[in-house]
Amino acid sequence: MDEQNCPYHQGMRRILFRKFALSLIICSVGWRCIISARAQDIVAEPNLQLFTVLTAINLAGYEGGTQHSERSPWRDNIRQELAQRKIPSLASLQEFYQNHQLGNPSQELSQYVSLALFLSGPPSFQLEQNPANLPPEVWDLRDMVPLLAAFYQEADLAGLWEKYLPAMEEESDQYRQFLAQVIQETTGYLRMDTSSTWRRRFAIYINPLGASNQTHARIYGNDYYIVGSSTEIPEEEVRHGWLHFLLDPLPFRSSREVAAKGELLKIAQRAPALDEAFRNDFGLLLTESLIRAVLARRSRADAEAKQQAVQEAVQEGYFLTAYFFEALEKFEQQPVGMRLYYPEMIKGISVQREQERSAQIQFVAQPNLVTEEIRRPSLDQMIRQGEESIANEQYEQARQVFESLLQQYGPQAQVYYGLALVASQQKQPQEAKQYFEQAASLASDPQIKAWSHIYRGRLFDLEGDRAAALAEYSAALATGESPADAQAAAEKGLQERFAPIDNPPPAKEEPSEEAKPRFGVPLGKEEE
Repeated sequence: MDEQNCPYHQGMRRILFRKFALSLIICSVGWRCIISARAQDIVAEPNLQLFTVLTAINLAGYEGGTQHSERSPWRDNIRQELAQRKIPSLASLQEFYQNHQLGNPSQELSQYVSLALFLSGPPSFQLEQNPANLPPEVWDLRDMVPLLAAFYQEADLAGLWEKYLPAMEEESDQYRQFLAQVIQETTGYLRMDTSSTWRRRFAIYINPLGASNQTHARIYGNDYYIVGSSTEIPEEEVRHGWLHFLLDPLPFRSSREVAAKGELLKIAQRAPALDEAFRNDFGLLLTESLIRAVLARRSRADAEAKQQAVQEAVQEGYFLTAYFFEALEKFEQQPVGMRLYYPEMIKGISVQREQERSAQIQFVAQPNLVTEEIRRPSLDQMIRQGEESIANEQYEQARQVFESLLQQYGPQAQVYYGLALVASQQKQPQEAKQYFEQAASLASDPQIKAWSHIYRGRLFDLEGDRAAALAEYSAALATGESPADAQAAAEKGLQERFAPIDNPPPAKEEPSEEAKPRFGVPLGKEEE
């Protein structure tokens, strides 16, 4: 079956206008022109991969939440409907499920939610085959992927998805409305817009086929996910996740100020309730402490209850929550937004005072709240560091980061893409073309693949090699599911030779040496 014409894609095209999504074109000067047209991806919608995985485990033996009075009626209907169908792969799925039971109902469902978040779309449902790029629980379930592909076809899940999609869309609408409210309130309080969210994703998916009292939150690199119940919106988890999405980049942007306070991370080693991610990453610990402080200050509770929330966060190990709670009072009284105010707030942390204050803390053994499952392997963290160096125009530092990643991890599409951006800014067009070519050949992400071809085409255009440029623009269009802005840029490249706005294309086919554009800003400015 043609994937573009399968029921899944047809259904998603029909509901596309209802998605809560914000698009952003970032382009001004320098590096921003290179990475422009990156779409913000902020959505609340049904997800077919999640639907497929959870339908499969429901038939394979998963019973979590079936006795809950508020369970989704869809779950019973789907189970009953599929029980009447002949599904040859079901026996293998049941055996697989039995062999991977964990004993803890919450963790059991959690591992399959994680798997769904890493799968590609139907009908193949492919999975990354490098264990370094996957959470351990997903890698452990990798042999389930071919069973899922067979199950999807044999059980006619495409038809089932079509049948229940309108109802799932109605449930998603409630999440969209709440998310819109959270975004408005939070960005208003912090005086931040979402312009710092390029190349990042915040997605809420409803889960009608699992236990209704479980919410699953994930942060995988630049992708933020909340998988919520179809019976009740997990409001606190949505607020918490959105604050992570807004605030996580700030420590990278203020790396010097954060590093100066890094000695405080030693305090975290005394907090047994803290996840290892927070023990080993001071930036994460800072952000979580700030989030807890924001939630406490924004709470509608009285002053005593707010202080109690701060105290609980401190005892759990987020010991800087008390400082941020006080610092936010000063923030509220001045006009600067959090993105600009953040460095000064970090500078205001007194290492000695916090060390003295922490000596009085009685840390608890177990967390009070279930926090996001944060997985930032060193590869992803260093890629983000390299990207932030580009953002700060620290190109040589970025080059060193990406080159060290090549030595440590071998060829990676994102690493070559970063090196290409650096080479473009350092007026090294030949290196940039080579790196873009390598990024395009390795990329599974259609966005990276498409833009690598587009930027390579533009570099050929600037050199006067129109034939090579046309080949690259055509290759960008052939990537398939590339973003609309990339498709538009590729189509424009096919229609006319590229040149920066301050260097219009020459009248003749071959420009003279004097007329050739310089490579200072080689990729020009995107159309708004």
